[in-house]
Amino acid sequence: MEYLDQSLKDLFVDLHCSGLWVDEKAISDSILRAPAEEICAAYDRARSEGHVDLQAFYDRWFVPAQAPGDAYHTNPDHDARQHLEAVWPHLTRPADDTEERSTRLPLPRPYVIAGGRFQEAYYWDSYFTQLGLLRSGRTALVRDMLDNFDHALNEIGFIPNGFRSYFLTRSQPPFFSSMVADFGRATGDPAGAFARYLPAMEAEYRFFMETPRNHEGLARYWDAGDGPRIEMYATDLDWENHAQAHPGFFRDLRAACESGWDFSSRWLNDPTDLGTIRTTRIWPVDLNCLMLRMEELLAEATAMTAPHRSAEYAAAAETRRTALSECFFDPARGYFFDLSIEDGGRIPITSAAGLFPLWAGAATPDQAARTADWAERHLLRAGGLLTTDIESGQQWDSPNGWAPLQWIAVQGLRRYGFDALAETLRTRWLATCDTVCRETGKFVEKYNVLDPLSRSGGGEYELQDGFGWTNGVYLDLAVQDG
Repeated sequence: MEYLDQSLKDLFVDLHCSGLWVDEKAISDSILRAPAEEICAAYDRARSEGHVDLQAFYDRWFVPAQAPGDAYHTNPDHDARQHLEAVWPHLTRPADDTEERSTRLPLPRPYVIAGGRFQEAYYWDSYFTQLGLLRSGRTALVRDMLDNFDHALNEIGFIPNGFRSYFLTRSQPPFFSSMVADFGRATGDPAGAFARYLPAMEAEYRFFMETPRNHEGLARYWDAGDGPRIEMYATDLDWENHAQAHPGFFRDLRAACESGWDFSSRWLNDPTDLGTIRTTRIWPVDLNCLMLRMEELLAEATAMTAPHRSAEYAAAAETRRTALSECFFDPARGYFFDLSIEDGGRIPITSAAGLFPLWAGAATPDQAARTADWAERHLLRAGGLLTTDIESGQQWDSPNGWAPLQWIAVQGLRRYGFDALAETLRTRWLATCDTVCRETGKFVEKYNVLDPLSRSGGGEYELQDGFGWTNGVYLDLAVQDG
């Protein structure tokens, strides 16, 4: 494992700032052909002799994380589900080589990647990927992935955003307990799953409760780092002057990455200006729903073996459920919103995160009915559910829809009996995926739900093919009863 920004020093900066790579992450993920000290010495010699051809130097000393042309080619005779079943092996990686010189955090068991530029395991992606793996009967692979996360919680103390050294300052939306519960139900042994992974589940709970993520009793996103992101180093260097005038700017950028919503108008004081990001000054409704679900599952997992701890978790869950219902729900609009830490007010940006309280069971029946109505009017479109109804140019805003948010919404609506609306959303989303698959032969990271035939965009990188969580959600929703 390498910390390339430290071990490669000037070379790391020069590569990122060269403009030779459209996607800077490719630099930070590269595999070193020799020890960093040897590469740096070679770079110093080359510079002493004059101009350095950085592309040639890179080609001599580095290997890209994804070889050019290393992609799955669709079988035109496959329908969507056959295609996805055929794709799983191409997204599956064996246990990592601990001798590889790269930023990869080596995992001891096989795992599934998202695809495209994401050639490592990611945290919340894996939950939605797991949905499809369970539908495909790949329970052994799911157990491998759970074992990897258990390993991370034992060795690191948390599950990182992704398994790269530059992600060791943050996590992602905490779905591990839900992954354990789903695996236990799928294998017919929920008690066994809880027993196997309970220490790791409790370790994750401590991480979210004993770091600055727990702020005045509610959860927020955070990052231990406060400088430019290593994976987008040159991009963030362009913000250095702004960051000097706005302390905490880089931490807020990084915290938005922990949310998975990087980036969205949810985190911005001015929805069109990334410079106004304020992630760490927001209590997010979705994160607090995930914490509620974690507390409930911990209460269930400890009920037989540690009744005292079970009661404590149940009490924490009830306190959080009350806060979600009383503080995050806006009775005037009839929807759940994020809260401003600075003044306690609800932030009036309608996002798909407002449906998490239905998934988590935190809404009253009346709140759920009003939330379903608000979401139908403001977010439901021809191709599925909008992420927000704001067109900001960020990828977690209109016109984009994302698979995990469709799934959460469908489950939440069903939980409260809004089956017709859930079915409408389910069929529209599946139709969007089918349409793009027929046209391109691919499943992709995100979709344009205003016009499914138009390419989705926005954000810091190009639309990615693959794609782990889209595949998983499609397979799960495709076999659910309407």
